[in-house]
Amino acid sequence: MGQTGLGLYSIEELAWYLYHNVCLIERRFFDEKLCQWLDDELGEKELARRVRSGIDSRSNLSNLVILVVGASDLYTGQEMTELKEKIKSLGTMQEQERLKLRADELLDGGSDWAAMDEYRHILKMHQNNRLGMAFYSAVWHNLGVCYARQFLFEQAAECFETAYEYKPDEDTERQAELARSLAAGPPRAQEQRRSDYGNAQKKLLQWEQEYRRRQKQA
Repeated sequence: MGQTGLGLYSIEELAWYLYHNVCLIERRFFDEKLCQWLDDELGEKELARRVRSGIDSRSNLSNLVILVVGASDLYTGQEMTELKEKIKSLGTMQEQERLKLRADELLDGGSDWAAMDEYRHILKMHQNNRLGMAFYSAVWHNLGVCYARQFLFEQAAECFETAYEYKPDEDTERQAELARSLAAGPPRAQEQRRSDYGNAQKKLLQWEQEYRRRQKQA
């Protein structure tokens, strides 16, 4: 699928991608190149016509997503209803919440650098007091996870420490301490400290475990 760089080769694969990544989809995803791909590559001429019609009439993003996902027959009526509700809920969110959801999806998918850009973008915006301290703590925490995955432990520690300032949490405090330990590196003269450093490296999975726990509770 040329215009997005996605390796999609069927309507089912496109529907699966949209269904599972709806938070990442922007209005510009639906363009003439997509219609041409549907028409020429897949032979989905009627679907291409309907998508073109939706684009020309400035149909909202929700309608376009539902149109394409529904054309695959992959999902049950209940699943389609849930998708509609999810898209509807996105429309009621504050901009920062939508951006975080997008960043979280990217982070879950392993796109660490793209997620980092989104988290940093949120933090550059005017702080929205309606979202509360816990929201910004979670943004800083997840940005710390991004840095830790890239072995940028100094930056990770700063993020975890800031997250703790927004919302004190024992797990976040431990992660900040671990990141500081890893950032310092293994002292050459102290074998015991070197051993501690090695143990700290083994604990990198704690970031992943904590991140997953937080996502389930969100």
